[in-house]
Amino acid sequence: MAGRRLSGPAGSGALNAASRPNWLGHPAVGAACRLLLGAVFVYASFPKLLRPGDFARLVHGYQLLHPDLVNLVGITLPWIEVAAGAFLLLGILPRSSAAIVAGLLALFMAAGFLALARGLDIECGCFFPLMGGHELGWDLLARDALLLLPAFQVMIWPSSFLAWRRA
Repeated sequence: MAGRRLSGPAGSGALNAASRPNWLGHPAVGAACRLLLGAVFVYASFPKLLRPGDFARLVHGYQLLHPDLVNLVGITLPWIEVAAGAFLLLGILPRSSAAIVAGLLALFMAAGFLALARGLDIECGCFFPLMGGHELGWDLLARDALLLLPAFQVMIWPSSFLAWRRA
């Protein structure tokens, strides 16, 4: 179908409008993606904010950072998560917030991949302690990759639908 010209009122070079996924840019889809990402990141950040020492120990388990940086990451990362998530929930700077969330997801995937490649048997730290001892595995990397899809949707088609503040 790609590259085929249509005849009629659509013009000689127009592609079939039915072949394009118009629903991806629908404001309700954008709002759903924004609210899903925001809720996940706010939900995941609260236990980390309440127990930064425990979260820092989980960060240390990945063996990627110098010990002097582990506490800094353990304290600051949850605040970045909650701010980006709250901004997504409220519809404030949705493209920037989604870009931060996508960057965090990419960072989590890279750290998880490196830990798995080195054979580390650790907890992921994603939703601790709300989901108990959740071991780091390939399924968690796949989940993070799937969460990138709504982040990209918000970055490409930001929606002010159900937003506290119109963009």
